[in-house]
Amino acid sequence: MELFQDILDKKHPCDEVTYATIINGFCKAGKTSEAFELLKKMCDEKRIRPPVSCFSPVIDCLSKEARMDEALSLFKQMINLGFVPDVVTYTSLVHGLCKLSRWEEPQSVLIDSLCKEDKIKEEISLFELMTKERVEPNVVMFSSLISALCKSSRSNEAAEFLESITSRGISPDIVTYTTTLDSLCKEGKTRKALDLMEAMAERGVLPNVVTYNTLVYGLFHLGQWRDGIELLNNMKDHDVPPDVITFSILADSLCKERRLEEAIAMVDLMIQRDLRPNIVTYNSLINGLCRSGELVKAKTLFDEMVSQNICPNISTLNVLINAYAEKGLMDKAQKLFDRIIELGGEPDQINYNTLIKGYCLRGKVDRAKDILEEMVLKGVLPNLLSYNTLVEGYLKVKRIDVALVLLKDMIQKGLVPDHVTQNMLTIILFERA
Repeated sequence: MELFQDILDKKHPCDEVTYATIINGFCKAGKTSEAFELLKKMCDEKRIRPPVSCFSPVIDCLSKEARMDEALSLFKQMINLGFVPDVVTYTSLVHGLCKLSRWEEPQSVLIDSLCKEDKIKEEISLFELMTKERVEPNVVMFSSLISALCKSSRSNEAAEFLESITSRGISPDIVTYTTTLDSLCKEGKTRKALDLMEAMAERGVLPNVVTYNTLVYGLFHLGQWRDGIELLNNMKDHDVPPDVITFSILADSLCKERRLEEAIAMVDLMIQRDLRPNIVTYNSLINGLCRSGELVKAKTLFDEMVSQNICPNISTLNVLINAYAEKGLMDKAQKLFDRIIELGGEPDQINYNTLIKGYCLRGKVDRAKDILEEMVLKGVLPNLLSYNTLVEGYLKVKRIDVALVLLKDMIQKGLVPDHVTQNMLTIILFERA
């Protein structure tokens, strides 16, 4: 320590290896407080970033001396500074907490930090270590682990841990069940999800509207209409009233099946129940009507939505403009585009590309080029599709010089030609020859 102090006094530069060596030396010599103070000094000065090798021995010593408040405080500081604890750090804390039988508050600290770092493997190891130490994990730990597994598309493991909770006499809450059900449905395991929902009800955890919506969406999304309708009837039998999301799921599913009259009737029923359709509901109906060629009805619905002070989003614009463009109704497409801007919307790359394509199909290539230039002025960068569509449009009207200028501009902007661009270049060379 005298040598180290002499180095500091003479203002010789010290790197993280020097600090780590001194801190480890203090810990081995049983001088935990000195090691702790030196580590805090490193963190406070922010001149040198302490490695994990500095934190782990100090946390280990503090844990062995039953100074758990300081150990946990240092652990939290470590996490807040963006450092990733290693298995040694976690093991030290677990052993220290076990000796003091302190688990209710610290468990969440340890598990949440692992979840934030997406370290599921380490979290499972911690769970196993706790079991070995005969410490019963609480519902917070189980819920965090299940949530992490679900986010990683490991729904089977999540469901197994859920069963593990109940076998230990711990009652998971509705949120944990719904999270697991959602993950199972997203992975197409609807039968397992339905079985879990039944088991959940038997254990006294009654499904709420969010739980039902999760399963209904999963079933309809996979085309399992019989099970979906049965679940809706079950929902009614258990006095769980459908909400806006339930009706929106139904309307969207019916539209995708091209059962538009039933979808519209569903929305009418929704309004009768004093439930106000939202943007998702309207977008589903507008999309369904456009795909069926019912553009007049789609536009009427759009106007109704605006009159209800529901602001159309980019998805609404994409669907309607594309439908108008495919029919060659570019005046209506342009008016709708301008209307969205008036309403405060910000058209995206897809919106602009749809207009460019529509004008090119009608042979109005100069107007399409104006749209490209307007796009740039609005800060929306054209992509390869923007240029390919416009170049193809000019080639069709035999204006090769403009097509070449556009290709040059495209390359100067750093866009790499694809096979479509190369084919058009071949056509240009052939025409020039």
